[in-house]
Amino acid sequence: MLDRYQLKRKIAELKAFKGRQSSFTTLTVPPNKALADVIGFVRAELAGCENIKSRVNRRNVADNLTAILSELTKMKSVPENGIAFFYGIQEGEGGGTNKEIREILVPPAPITQFVYICGREFAVEELEGMTQPKSLIVIVLIEGGKVTIGYLRGKHMELVRDEDYYIIGKTRAGGQSARRYEHIRDGLMLDFFKHVGRMLGELLLPNIQNVDAIVLGGNTIRAQEFLEKGDLDYRLRLKVAETIIPVSQVDEIGLYEAMKEASRILKETEIYAERQAWDAFLENLMKGSSAVTYGRREVMEALKAGRVQSLMITEDSPDLSDELLQEVSNFGTELMVFSSQTESGSQLKGFGGIAAILRW
Repeated sequence: MLDRYQLKRKIAELKAFKGRQSSFTTLTVPPNKALADVIGFVRAELAGCENIKSRVNRRNVADNLTAILSELTKMKSVPENGIAFFYGIQEGEGGGTNKEIREILVPPAPITQFVYICGREFAVEELEGMTQPKSLIVIVLIEGGKVTIGYLRGKHMELVRDEDYYIIGKTRAGGQSARRYEHIRDGLMLDFFKHVGRMLGELLLPNIQNVDAIVLGGNTIRAQEFLEKGDLDYRLRLKVAETIIPVSQVDEIGLYEAMKEASRILKETEIYAERQAWDAFLENLMKGSSAVTYGRREVMEALKAGRVQSLMITEDSPDLSDELLQEVSNFGTELMVFSSQTESGSQLKGFGGIAAILRW
């Protein structure tokens, strides 16, 4: 958790830098790459700088590669998860002083690609992917002719589909015409279920290994009918949770309603862990226990004294700083960054956006 948020903050800094032409150099090295080969590659690129026509570009690329080469020659081997260099020259505005950017990152997960790019921006795509939770919970809300699909990653909900599929309404007429009418309607409903099944297959099968669970909701009768008649691929069917969640609206609002219930069904999710920690905090607080505290000054004092067992903070809090991350690391404190989208995150904001469960 801590590594992911530290990396996320650093990537945000790198993305904010803007250079000119070839002033930024990105070099990412996978752990299976021999250090000697990397050094040889950088030396060859450095020698090739002489062929760059622009004097400014030539100087920028050469300066970056020389600095990277200096760091590589100090290393004994490539780190276990690989290493990434982000070196650049950001020109000062209005003829001001140029700023050297020298960032070396060892990521929390293995780098998979050897990348060398010179340009106006840093190439952070692979490392940025490491900041996202790998687990994916898919919430599918179904009503007669309406489907809404959302992805729950960690504690963040993303609306993926919100579609209407025309189904004729019920008729009050009797007799043979009514039976024929209902037969047509049943056929359209079946087509709708199969449409949803195909849609889920297209969305999820290419990356099924990252799908932890599929949670159905909305109209519970229609959701159960979809499960029985929707021709859902067997690999996806194995991911479907047993409990169907009834929600009042099949739309984006309904997704957030279902998200709360899904966390209770799927207890391994981050949102469930967040809720459990927050409930424990509130319970202790209501008892008047000294085992909890909240507010920036109170929490930071306890943290620096090594008293904090679990620190809870909202993702948009100004207190989520490098200083705080360092203190958390120093004392082995569990860091829980609450989403602003969840109920517990909203409640935490009411306590100043930062709270803690204490060791003593």
